[in-house]
Amino acid sequence: MSDPVIVALISSGFAFLGIVAGLLKRQDRKLTEVKTDTAEARKQVQNSHSTNLRDDLDKVISRLGQVLDGQTRHDIALSDLRRDLSHERVERLAVSERLDRHIDSAER
Repeated sequence: MSDPVIVALISSGFAFLGIVAGLLKRQDRKLTEVKTDTAEARKQVQNSHSTNLRDDLDKVISRLGQVLDGQTRHDIALSDLRRDLSHERVERLAVSERLDRHIDSAER
């Protein structure tokens, strides 16, 4: 091979290495960015307490029935109170009417 061909091959080789180096540098920046994003996501979802999340959820779900039972009892109690208040109101109005009639008859 002649000197000009060798020089052209060497120049082409360095140009190729320059392109590869640029691509690798860009790839490294992208990987660093992905690594940073992954670390941030891990911080947000990583379990940092001592108990297992699934066990915690199972406990909450098992107690949910107790909460719903209590809610049902409260609903019944509120209905009973409404009925009692309604009955008391009717009785109070009846007493008020009797008192008004009594006062009216006493004034005549």
